[in-house]
Amino acid sequence: MTRLNKAFWVWCEFSSIDTEYLKKIQNKVQRELRGPEFKIHLTLAGPFNEINPSSIDGIRTYCSQNYPIEVRLFKYDYQEKFFQSFFIAVSQSKELNDLRNAMFKINHQKPSHPYLPHVSLAYGDYEKTTKENLITSLPRLKNSIAIDKASIIEIDEDINLWKVSECFSFSSVSLV
Repeated sequence: MTRLNKAFWVWCEFSSIDTEYLKKIQNKVQRELRGPEFKIHLTLAGPFNEINPSSIDGIRTYCSQNYPIEVRLFKYDYQEKFFQSFFIAVSQSKELNDLRNAMFKINHQKPSHPYLPHVSLAYGDYEKTTKENLITSLPRLKNSIAIDKASIIEIDEDINLWKVSECFSFSSVSLV
């Protein structure tokens, strides 16, 4: 599959408490690796060449009619890919996959690649040993985090631009 350098993606964002928790980890990683800066997130769906106004309304409506979800954190991990260089792996769940499938359906597309849910901590090209050593210095992960927002992100990888164009909160009923 050819990678789109300019596209739209849907990211999940987290409760304020979990965002602060994840940002502390991301900041420690960034101090070591010094990659490009970006907002902490879990990539949910994309790439989309465009997201039209009816799709934006569909995402807004979906979020307003659905509750936040909990996702289980699995482990720190990395790949030899610039945009999956260093991350927290997230366990697959029915709720997360249903949310992902809904975003593709709203945008009249089908997923084009296997899903590797993760919370990105750093982008870049780093030595494997550097990443392995970094893992040993990071705090133990909490069991789960709450996703309570979906954001439409405009991406231009040529200039390392990740711009939030819309952000929608899920229904405000708290998680049990």
